[in-house]
Amino acid sequence: MHVLPRLSVLTVCVLLAACGDGKDAMSSNQSAENVLPDPMDVIYALPPEAQPYGLDVYTANCAGCHGELGQGVDSNPALKGLSAAEMMQRLKDYREGTVQGEQAALMTQAVAKLSDADLAAVSRYAGE
Repeated sequence: MHVLPRLSVLTVCVLLAACGDGKDAMSSNQSAENVLPDPMDVIYALPPEAQPYGLDVYTANCAGCHGELGQGVDSNPALKGLSAAEMMQRLKDYREGTVQGEQAALMTQAVAKLSDADLAAVSRYAGE
């Protein structure tokens, strides 16, 4: 299992969220959400040995329907051709319930408990 890379990812996320760059002090009108770094930036900043985290997320949540290589299974579409940014946005849309259609309910349920960091990691792994 990839415990060390997962721990590295969590450590980096916590450090980035806690430290910031010191330039922007959070005013009383700003929420913590506006101050935290974009999860995609965090994932892309990780060293290569920490990136198997996306594989772990993909294997646990996506491979059963989209195949081990993202080729698609049965009526579930292939993920090939989507950029990491496109995939991240689609996954967020599913999680928020804004996508309609036959497979939308299944996808909404599949991503409901995934964090932004999880979505960014799996998007980086599976996106082209």
